[in-house]
Amino acid sequence: MVDERAMLTVVDEMRIRIPEEIREARRVMRQRDQIPQAAQMEAERIVQEAREQSEQMIRDEEIVKQAEAHALNLVQEAEERLDASREEMDLYALTMLRDLEGRLESHLTSIRRGVAALDQGEVEPVEFDEESA
Repeated sequence: MVDERAMLTVVDEMRIRIPEEIREARRVMRQRDQIPQAAQMEAERIVQEAREQSEQMIRDEEIVKQAEAHALNLVQEAEERLDASREEMDLYALTMLRDLEGRLESHLTSIRRGVAALDQGEVEPVEFDEESA
């Protein structure tokens, strides 16, 4: 037959262990319920972080585009200024050369008159020796 004491000991142990097992099962159940919530929160955090990063990248890209457009404008302005400066320098050089041409023509005219006046006076031309000059 069955030993009554051994049976009572087993029943006592069951009374002690079953509530512990039930508590452990309840804890596992709560954790099981919390895992999807934690995973959902983590997923939402990751999605939000990804959105923020993509928005920052878009802003950075826009800044780069603006900087490139600004640089292009600066280059175009510099080229326009260079062309304008060249035109001004060419005009200045042309003006100076025309002025010089006018002066030289005036001097040449004076020289020709002097030569003509001397020719009319029948003055003998003087030959210059290059060594004494």
